[in-house]
Amino acid sequence: MGTDDIDSETLEEYRKLAANESLGDVDETMRPYVEGDVDEEYSPVWYYFSTNGMFRAPHRKEPSEADIACAGIPLDIGTPNQRTGSRLGPRAFRKWSMNQGPGNAETGVNPFEVCRVTDWGDVAFTQDAYSLDSCIQRVYDVYSTLEAENVTPFTVGGEHTITYPILKALGEDEPVGVIHLDAHPDTRTGSYHGTDVTDANVFTRATVDGVIDPERTIQIGVRGRVLATNQFSHETGMTTVEATEFQERGPEEIAELARDVVGDGPCYLTIDTDVFDPSNMPGTTLPEPFGLTGREVRDFLRNIRGTDLVGADLVELNPNYDPTEKSACLAAGIGFEQLCLLAEARVERTGTARRTRWEDD
Repeated sequence: MGTDDIDSETLEEYRKLAANESLGDVDETMRPYVEGDVDEEYSPVWYYFSTNGMFRAPHRKEPSEADIACAGIPLDIGTPNQRTGSRLGPRAFRKWSMNQGPGNAETGVNPFEVCRVTDWGDVAFTQDAYSLDSCIQRVYDVYSTLEAENVTPFTVGGEHTITYPILKALGEDEPVGVIHLDAHPDTRTGSYHGTDVTDANVFTRATVDGVIDPERTIQIGVRGRVLATNQFSHETGMTTVEATEFQERGPEEIAELARDVVGDGPCYLTIDTDVFDPSNMPGTTLPEPFGLTGREVRDFLRNIRGTDLVGADLVELNPNYDPTEKSACLAAGIGFEQLCLLAEARVERTGTARRTRWEDD
């Protein structure tokens, strides 16, 4: 089809639209960022700004500058198999998080408009980096500081072991409920691989330490041979939703169940990337077939809005096993949904809101 086949007046209208630099009908969650009304000479939207942190948040290590601190924990020495590499998860996640946000045009949530979101950086293991107990203590120390300063953490791993010291820091004064998406329950009992805690018994230890409430804990997406060793979850009152049940009932119904389980109290959201089917997420430490899709998990998350989330993480992203990088791409999209949930929950809990600042006040 040539230009002679298009009405000249219509074609002229097209040309005016193409030349127009006005914003027109930009979604309100994105308008301040497209307008450049955030900070002079900065835009968290356009691709050529790539020096900032996770989701293009500003780098800050001062807790008073953060409502939500995004952090990476590059740890993978506690995995019970030889598929190491999740230590590279935070790096891959940051790269793909640049394509997410700053607002969610579908839910209308813009975390950067209502919370000061920062990238705290990665937890550094400068001493005894090959001692799992030492690394766990280091994570606990960092997150205890964030908790004392009333900073909500969003974390990218790294192995699932990292969730234990985070829960320990957040749940010392009051045990938290847990929404746990995972192919494995991570509730092994007894000593495992010669250490007290690994990514196979995270929630066993957190229960025994009294930092989570098992009766306010729901585990979603569990499948495979681990179902035969899930006794601790059942005996302590955790709610388990196998992957098949989730797929049959749908994300909306399971989200309603999750809201009932955790109730109105504080809760923590943890997502192991192996909850996804390997066709969606090959880059994970211990893949299990017949898992959930990205859309199913996204829809589940959008239906737990309103829960009192005090922190969240996404773990076991293992870019070594996915040269296509689609795993990190999906992880970043899911992580942004988690960030939106944390922002809404924090504003509801504190009754205050303040916009993210990239420049110093």
